[in-house]
Amino acid sequence: YGCLFGVDLSKAFFSPRLSTEHQRVVQMVEKGERVVDMFAGVGPFSILIAKKVGDVRVDAIDANPQAIELLQENVRANKVEAKVHVHLGNAREVIRKELTQIASRVIMNHPSASKEFIKEACDALRPSGGVIHYYTFAGENWEADSRHEVEHEVQASGYVAERVLGIHRVREVAPVRWQVAVDLKVVPRQ
Repeated sequence: YGCLFGVDLSKAFFSPRLSTEHQRVVQMVEKGERVVDMFAGVGPFSILIAKKVGDVRVDAIDANPQAIELLQENVRANKVEAKVHVHLGNAREVIRKELTQIASRVIMNHPSASKEFIKEACDALRPSGGVIHYYTFAGENWEADSRHEVEHEVQASGYVAERVLGIHRVREVAPVRWQVAVDLKVVPRQ
């Protein structure tokens, strides 16, 4: 999709099998948005958004210093320094200290841990709310289970999942086990 990525698989996760998912999310981002990529890795979501969407700012967070080093190199290689702002640290801490109530959209591509960070994702959204792209793993009842999981966690965090915009299987990770994406509009509880 016209982006360059330096990757060292011994230091950071990267899967070219997710390129269709990256493109799908990018097509949903509109001009003027502020996006928080909570688990950015080497930057596939962040950089693609910055290259393909006009007038956008992406805050890319990762706790892995080696991934951040590669992300910074990738930001420079793709000439998106003005649009992608890199943050080294735990997403929970970075959002609490620097990125509360600023995002129109949050990407949570850490399927094994997204559930633990849903409150921070909601807290990063603007006071009017926004969209969360939530990734998880699920089995046979993937659609109902994933939907219930994220709606429950959003509710427990003091917010409302106003509506599910979409839910689909991203890829199979084991027999009858998938990575699932749930896109939802979240607003503060009134």
